[in-house]
Amino acid sequence: MKLSLLAWSAVIAVGAAIAADAPDTAGGTFKSKTVTLEIRSAIAFKAKSSLGSDDALIVAVTNATMHADALADYYDRRRAVDKRIKDDDTGVVYFEFRPDGSYRGLSYYFAPGNGCGFCTSEVVSTVKLSGGKLAGALKGTEKDRPLDVSLNVPVMSDEHGTALPADGGAYHMALVKRDRAALQPLLSLDRQQSWADAEKKGNVGKFVEYLAAEHPDKSVRITRGYARGNTAVLLVSGESIAGKLVGEALLMKEKDAWRVDDELMELDSR
Repeated sequence: MKLSLLAWSAVIAVGAAIAADAPDTAGGTFKSKTVTLEIRSAIAFKAKSSLGSDDALIVAVTNATMHADALADYYDRRRAVDKRIKDDDTGVVYFEFRPDGSYRGLSYYFAPGNGCGFCTSEVVSTVKLSGGKLAGALKGTEKDRPLDVSLNVPVMSDEHGTALPADGGAYHMALVKRDRAALQPLLSLDRQQSWADAEKKGNVGKFVEYLAAEHPDKSVRITRGYARGNTAVLLVSGESIAGKLVGEALLMKEKDAWRVDDELMELDSR
């Protein structure tokens, strides 16, 4: 994902929290062809296997410093990493483990011709699941994909809080209509600050277009939602000129009102 200066200013509040100082969760190197990834951090979460519908434990390692607490608020952690961490300068490798902690395979994409949708690779694993953590080492001797990775990473809880009823929202209507007066109060305080910064530069129109870039422009429906404390995550489906979209919206409760803090959408591959 390439972020323009304007786009980065829009997500700086999210990015700063995600990339803040984090515990020592991973280290080592992963090499693929001409790319060497110096690993700085990792998160681990429950998800479905890349091979099908089997349950799996996924560890994402990267040369950025991720903060697990910020990413844990998202429902689909892999989508959050792909859209808020990974970019041209930040690589991500996903290691997949079975629910008992045994190694299964890996996946990554660095550049055209340099990636793998799912590879078992030649890897010796001493990683074990104990006390809610995946800890140990992965050593790979494959010529084109050597790796030496240490892990000590807690597995995130998949409990997102109290279920909320499916519904629609005023945010969608305000964004589709580009109704700035209705839209601004619906944004989190961090995003309102980004709005104010854009306004000083005469870029509010571009900021609104950034917000609308992935949002379904034809229809939207909240299919599920969960709230925990002052954070809520809404699972969203919708229609756009590009096709059917699925994703999520992250909300913060501020000044006794729920406000949109981030939105992640992608084409529905089902």
